[in-house]
Amino acid sequence: MSVEISVEIAGLKFRNPILNSACPISRDGKAMELLAEGGAGGLVAKTIGIKPAKVPRPHMGVINRGYLGLMSPKYENGKLVTKIVNVRGAYYGFLNAELWSDLPPEQWFNVELPYARRVAEKHGIPLIASLGYWAHELRELGPKAVKAGAQGIEFSTHYVGFEYKPVVESAKALKEVVEVPVFPKLSPHLIGLKEMIRELEKVGVDGVVAINTIGPTLHIDVESGRPIMGGPNGHGWLSGPAIKPLGVAVVAEIAKISKLPVIGVGGISQPEDVIEYVMAGATAVQVCTQAILEGPQVFRRLAEGVAKWLKEHGYSSIEDIRGIALKHLKPELAGWYEVKNPVVSEEKCIACGLCEQSCTYDAVHVLPKGNTRVAVVDTSKCYGCGVCTTVCPTRAIHFPANYWV
Repeated sequence: MSVEISVEIAGLKFRNPILNSACPISRDGKAMELLAEGGAGGLVAKTIGIKPAKVPRPHMGVINRGYLGLMSPKYENGKLVTKIVNVRGAYYGFLNAELWSDLPPEQWFNVELPYARRVAEKHGIPLIASLGYWAHELRELGPKAVKAGAQGIEFSTHYVGFEYKPVVESAKALKEVVEVPVFPKLSPHLIGLKEMIRELEKVGVDGVVAINTIGPTLHIDVESGRPIMGGPNGHGWLSGPAIKPLGVAVVAEIAKISKLPVIGVGGISQPEDVIEYVMAGATAVQVCTQAILEGPQVFRRLAEGVAKWLKEHGYSSIEDIRGIALKHLKPELAGWYEVKNPVVSEEKCIACGLCEQSCTYDAVHVLPKGNTRVAVVDTSKCYGCGVCTTVCPTRAIHFPANYWV
């Protein structure tokens, strides 16, 4: 069975739903060529400002030097003994003190965008220019970007504050001067999401991108006592897996109230992350942090992984799963106040002990059974919190099928 993962947004046809986001990986035409060769579904140029940025150094870095402490429970003489193992490369957060592009806009319009457009045409994918930040600047930059080859305009709201009116004004300014699709990229701190989306619909934007990075945040290197970022106050903006739940939540909130296409951004490193965003209502996604750390080949890995997941789950198109989680997102209680206990599929249990280790109610234990060991739930102690069902690597411990009925 073949699986369709191409998507279309406002007339732009993407070979797969995984685009890059506007960041250092799309810093010029040559860099975007690597993204296209790596399998990106579409290209988004690094944000172009009215003047080149003066970027502080250092301005990017992983938190905790790319190590993540993971539980490694073992049973010694029938007793659970847990150690914390530092797993290299299993980062959970990434900081940046990035600004917009440090290239002059003239170089973008005369060199980088025309080159990127030729690359995009060669690979059969769209080219989107990212512009910043205020309405009067976008009014000047927009037509030049389109003339240089941009087939769509994304504009950043990163520096416009907490109020949404400047976002609407910027969208209106762009729609008045360009005929290509326009997409505002929303920061999670903007106040009045519902009202903003309604106003953006009136202006006629062609979709929205959500979310931008979160901050300001601070990470200090304990060996030097210094922040890892070189910007003012050592502050950086957070991306990576830690922000994915917020990104998914914002995408879902937009999808619940609007028919506008949503491009989800934040914390995508695995094919299942893409699936999650699409189930929350996204039509496509953007990736930055994982591409910085893994390289341009991440796009092909994710696209192939998405196609494989869809096929394994019996879907013929990515459109089949778009928004399927929204019907479960209701303002009333999703569950109940009374306790409902998880159950164990013994044939799936690998006796790893993660459920026992993470149960603060002492309700789950891995016990001998014949020649093996399996997890057992003590219903007299179980509080129904659900942690065990989320740490189980094989989904052996889970809530029963009728839990939500």
